[in-house]
This record gives sequence, C-alpha cells and structure tokens, in this order.
Amino acid sequence: MIARLLIKPFGDIWKLKELCKKGNSAGLKSRIHHFLYHYYQYEHGSAISFDAEFAGTPILPHGTKQIVITKDVKIGKNCVIFQQVAIQEEYLENSKFFGSPVIGDDCYIYPGAKIIGNVKIGNHVIIGPNAVVTQDIPDNTRVCVGEQKTIAL
Repeated sequence: MIARLLIKPFGDIWKLKELCKKGNSAGLKSRIHHFLYHYYQYEHGSAISFDAEFAGTPILPHGTKQIVITKDVKIGKNCVIFQQVAIQEEYLENSKFFGSPVIGDDCYIYPGAKIIGNVKIGNHVIIGPNAVVTQDIPDNTRVCVGEQKTIAL
C-alpha cells in the first residue's frame, strides 16, 4: 500500500519501470527509481524485471501479485496475466531450455501457469491454470494441464 503511494508521482509502476530501464544506475535519481520499483515488487510479492520487454501495458486483473517475469522476456500487446504466474528465463547454458520466453499478442495466462526457458508462444494463445510450458506453442492454441488443443478464433 505504501509503495503505491510512493510511485504515484511517476504515474504508475510501468512508467517507473521505463525510468529504471533508461536511467544511469550511478545517478541518485536512478537509484531512487530502482529502490521504489523494487520496493513495490517486494510489497506485492512479485519480481518483474525492468529489463523485461512489453509491447504494451499488460492487463493484470489482480495487479502484480506474486508474478515473476525475468529479464529478456518479451511479451506482446494485450496480454492478460493473472496472479502467481512465472515467466522465466532458463539460466543453465547447457540446458535444452536455455534462454527466455517470447509471448505473442492477445494471450491469456491464467493463475499458476509457468512458462520456462527459450519458448515461443504464438498469438491468441490461452495457457490454463497451473499449466507448465517448456515447448513452443503455435497461434490459436489452448494449453491445459496434460493437454494442448488448437482453438478456432
């Protein structure tokens, strides 16, 4: 709650995120931006890297509550991301999943879903609750725990 008040002069968390990305990390102003951004994340139990790229402001029905998005992740326009979602890079260089996810436009990522490693998620994809995605998903696909189906849109 306090963090929300502290970032109000900057507009919103997404504007502050952009200030963090642009800023010179050595300057006092930049350090304040980083501190406030990380404090907001801490207060909401989330970790959204300011290096993650969003084509537009994501739609977060429950705010940033418990959302993890690591650096180098790319997320398209009009993506809806619910609580307790992890979209994260695989850091182990010798892993077959090494790299970061790229998510297309108009995707829905429901609560508890995990997208891990160098995967490409197409446009108009629905990732159901608690699904774990470790492979590429084509456009117009619904992914549920234990199944994957193409849907007509």
